[in-house]
Amino acid sequence: MDIIEVRNLRLRAIIGFSSHELDMPQDIVLSLRIGLEERRAGETDDPNDAFNYRTIVKAIIQFVEASRFALLEKLAEEIARLAVFDFKAPHIEVSVDKPGALRRSDSVGIHVVRRPRDYQGNIAYLSLGSNISPKANIAEALIRLRRYTTVLRVSPVYLSPPQGFHEQEHFLNMAVKIHTWRSPAEFKSAVIDRIETELHRARDPQNKDAPRTIDLDISLWNDEVLEYGSKPWYIPDGEITRFAHVAVPLADLAPDYVHPVEGKSLREVADALDYKQMQRINLDFGLRAL
Repeated sequence: MDIIEVRNLRLRAIIGFSSHELDMPQDIVLSLRIGLEERRAGETDDPNDAFNYRTIVKAIIQFVEASRFALLEKLAEEIARLAVFDFKAPHIEVSVDKPGALRRSDSVGIHVVRRPRDYQGNIAYLSLGSNISPKANIAEALIRLRRYTTVLRVSPVYLSPPQGFHEQEHFLNMAVKIHTWRSPAEFKSAVIDRIETELHRARDPQNKDAPRTIDLDISLWNDEVLEYGSKPWYIPDGEITRFAHVAVPLADLAPDYVHPVEGKSLREVADALDYKQMQRINLDFGLRAL
């Protein structure tokens, strides 16, 4: 294995949890060691045969400068994940240092080593919706998802008419692809319930279709068919085949994903539904969108 090294990339990011760190970008120093096979480039001397390190560095810079994390550990993990998932790196080492973080020390940092096998956990697809201050609440939900789990991709956002109870504002709807080591029940309690509580989700026992600050649901989990929790909840979510505002964003994320019950691709499922009243909205959340 060959190693491409990027040493001491100096960036600024919002990182930390103390009051003086929450809104003030700080200096961080980032180094990468990307393990791959470069023998062909060494033989041919052809730039087309070499790994384009500029592309991955540019993507990492954009990601870091749009990031907001409490811990260096989370930032390093997200950079490693980006290299493995987005750039197919077979081996990545990430060092992140925070200069001046500790008195009498040059810096405090972390070094992580990751390979594709380190991400053989669960891939899940979540559906999000909001019609109470929807732009703010969708954005806050994404911030918290990035904080509490690993976000891989986000779909476009759609303005969609309400279902069931029509005397309310339209919704913003989208989907998110995530990676997690948790089980569905653990993810529901540790991530979804936490975010809905933090965003003051209130449930009306007389109207399950009432307005809401945020609605988060597990739509798909790997390619499994299962039930979880005490309710219980079901995967795949039955709303995928019933409502365009659920199916269309999922199809944007994974058009070729085969619904494990229907045996059809998500694009086929979405195309069979009426989505004429949905309107795509251009919103930038600083995430890797389609």
